[in-house]
Amino acid sequence: MRLKTKIIKPLFVSVLVFTFSGGSLVSADSQSSENDVKVGWAGIGAFNLAVKQDGTVWAWSGNSDSRPTSNLEDVDNPAIIKVPKQVKGISDVTAVASGHGFSLALKKDGTVWGWGGNGDGQLGDGTQSVFDPKTYKTIKSADKGIPVQAKGLSNVVAIAADWNTSYAVKNDGTLWAWGGIYYRKADGSVANYIVPTQLKKFSDIASVSLGWGNMVALKKDGTVWMPSHGNVVQVEGLSDIIEIAAGGQYSYGLKKDGKVWFWGSNGESGAVVGGKDTADHSKPQLLEGIEDVVSVQASAGGPLLLKSDGTVWASGTNTGGQLGIGSYEDSIVPVQVKGLTRIKKIAASGTEFKSMAIKADHTLWSWGNGYVGDGTKWYRTVPVWIKSYDSEVLPEDQIMVNLDNKELEFDQPPTIVKGHTMVPLRKIFEALGADIQWDKDTLTATATKGQTVIKLTVGSNVAYINGVSTILDSEPLIIEGRTLVPARFIVESFGAKVSWEENSKTVFIKTK
Repeated sequence: MRLKTKIIKPLFVSVLVFTFSGGSLVSADSQSSENDVKVGWAGIGAFNLAVKQDGTVWAWSGNSDSRPTSNLEDVDNPAIIKVPKQVKGISDVTAVASGHGFSLALKKDGTVWGWGGNGDGQLGDGTQSVFDPKTYKTIKSADKGIPVQAKGLSNVVAIAADWNTSYAVKNDGTLWAWGGIYYRKADGSVANYIVPTQLKKFSDIASVSLGWGNMVALKKDGTVWMPSHGNVVQVEGLSDIIEIAAGGQYSYGLKKDGKVWFWGSNGESGAVVGGKDTADHSKPQLLEGIEDVVSVQASAGGPLLLKSDGTVWASGTNTGGQLGIGSYEDSIVPVQVKGLTRIKKIAASGTEFKSMAIKADHTLWSWGNGYVGDGTKWYRTVPVWIKSYDSEVLPEDQIMVNLDNKELEFDQPPTIVKGHTMVPLRKIFEALGADIQWDKDTLTATATKGQTVIKLTVGSNVAYINGVSTILDSEPLIIEGRTLVPARFIVESFGAKVSWEENSKTVFIKTK
């Protein structure tokens, strides 16, 4: 049985996005009780879709029509939503995926839910809209304004969506799909799956990524596979891959060593995006000019890359301004996205020219073509801040502490006193593997690790290491009920190395 993904026509996409834009979204202004919980962002979809820390889903429109004139045509359309609004009927969400005119959400319980356009059964609830084949007018709508559950799916760990097709990966490594997946029946007629159906030629799958006209799958063993003429073939020359991203002309793979490789998308002949043919069959080659990458995504124009230092880089065709450099100039080498530091997550769509990122402080940033979520209708060529709630104020960058390449989280943020970084006492000692005792009467902390014993007292600039006194540059203090101690003294006393990076305001600790 040969599987085929159908790419829907732009006019058909427009019909779907109108339904989605007019769906059951809750305005933050009109739902004060729901918006009183002032939380930041936790997850992002490919475009125009995000999850807050409380598991609610928020969306904004203009995400399906990539025509350059669409913003002008839609500016007076009341269905267009320019800032994030809450999606009703869904909670406890851990991940989201954006299709064209429809969306998917993965809940904590491993179930998948969808809403929006359902012209090809991509919501997976067993229904499908019917359209006049000549005019594309709706004869019978199966679109959903309230999320519905995809039938028969459980234990899902990853989801993906493209034009009109939905995918899910289960914890057993099986791959499931529905919507624009077509097959020929025994009687010769053509049908598509309107409920999740296992793609049995795929196994041991960790994740999938969808591009302009292609799909790539990452196996748990670090190899990459693609569908080809009804079969599933391995992309030769790739191993130790930890993340994949499908774009327009190319697909991308991130290796364990922090380097990125790219190869031809092997799409359908004649499919052109950004002036590039997606029917590219080139073999994997190293993406020059960048290393230390920890995450890779792809727009239709090229890769979006997150480095270990929290900066974001991009290259390729810059049709929507998604390179984030303040212009529409293309770049064949990775260039740094302006104004972004301390980034923890990135997202891009292989069928669009836009990108998003979440910072360590849980603020959301968006840029590229169409409605990016900041209330404007114009393309954004540099990242703009997307508010989580109406009264949110953009926070100053907090000091971060990175221990052996892992960021530490504190209930009381580190601070700088007299030029010295102060960190919460208990957290830093425990992170370094030390046992701690606290004398509440004398406000003295005693930390022990191996043969080293450190004693500090709040308000005193004298500390003791194995009974020998030493003068501190900055004495321990209490802020909002938390005791803070000088980071450099603590770290070096236990034999570790410490350094400070001004650009990201990060303390780096190396114990190995």
